[in-house]
Amino acid sequence: MKIHFESEDVVVVEKPAGYLSVPSSLGKKDSRPVAGILAQNQVGPLFPVHRLDYEVAGLLIFAKNEKAQTILHKIWESEDGVKKTYKALSVGQSFDHWPANISGAERAWSVKEVSGTWESLIAQGKKRSFIADYGKPSLTYYHYHQDGVWDLQPITGRRHQLRLEMSRHGFPIIGDTLYGGLKKPDHKDEIALVAYKIQFHNKLNLQLPDSFEMGWNWLEWKEKFNP
Repeated sequence: MKIHFESEDVVVVEKPAGYLSVPSSLGKKDSRPVAGILAQNQVGPLFPVHRLDYEVAGLLIFAKNEKAQTILHKIWESEDGVKKTYKALSVGQSFDHWPANISGAERAWSVKEVSGTWESLIAQGKKRSFIADYGKPSLTYYHYHQDGVWDLQPITGRRHQLRLEMSRHGFPIIGDTLYGGLKKPDHKDEIALVAYKIQFHNKLNLQLPDSFEMGWNWLEWKEKFNP
């Protein structure tokens, strides 16, 4: 497990896609690799702060003691404590994946709107999330670059928030078959979504840098997913 940053209180790892963040409810019966356990084997006891989906790569933060975990949870839960930025890759806009009898697709939205926010009411099902009147408010900031590359910032923290928003606006993330994305055989357990940057606006006296950012070769990453 690649250690991105380590201090007395915090460890930041670069979780690969196809790894759990923390053990699943099945425990040892689940044979999938666990980022938290592998990191713990390297640096000692760790306490989870947040999670990334199994199929998503990116920066994952663990506390090294309970006090730091409590502080980081407060930062995560506050409205202005932390900003998380993801990079996503999609193909051209299409709604072929969205059933005509299911509400929630935003067919009028145009990619010409380079930056803005998406607001939704998201409810959680067994395997996937969906749009519903009784769902919880969701807010996402988006910025479209070019050639299918996006920066996405979840202001709220709903399950599969970014994956659902991209799908319902006609741009399912490449590899994300759960939400209608295209997939190549070598995309096993991986979708084109990376949590590449974390910025702290309120550190509550915890000794942290202002931000963490992955230094990936994004051109290589993009070419790997080109359908």
